[in-house]
Amino acid sequence: MAFFDQAYTTDNAYFKKAKRRAKGILEDPKRLRNLANAAMDKLKELRDDTEGMQTLKNQANTFVRMIRSYQAGNYKFTPWKSLLLITAGVIYFVSPLDLVPDFIPVLGFMDDITVLLWILNSVRGDVEKFEEWEKTYAQPVR
Repeated sequence: MAFFDQAYTTDNAYFKKAKRRAKGILEDPKRLRNLANAAMDKLKELRDDTEGMQTLKNQANTFVRMIRSYQAGNYKFTPWKSLLLITAGVIYFVSPLDLVPDFIPVLGFMDDITVLLWILNSVRGDVEKFEEWEKTYAQPVR
């Protein structure tokens, strides 16, 4: 796992690039919607026959729901910094060429899992608040 420690540090060049792109995408509703759709398309293609893949799919799905709720104006309580990290994580997930390219069997998604879990740990409180709101108040966002 030491190899993947680099995947979730702020020094990772691929993640830095994703963060720079995230700011512009968050400011453009059409691009944000396209990112969410691309992530959902990729999630549909992934198998979930391992615990790691199930974790990846669940976390990416939660982040996409948060992005969609932000974009639709339904949930406005996630801090900007958390939204930026979440969006950067989804960009990283969608990108086929990151620290370990996705076409490499098994290892190709290990860095995606690591990055998404690092983000989750960084914004866990905001994710929990969103999930609680979602259970109580949310209307489905399409």
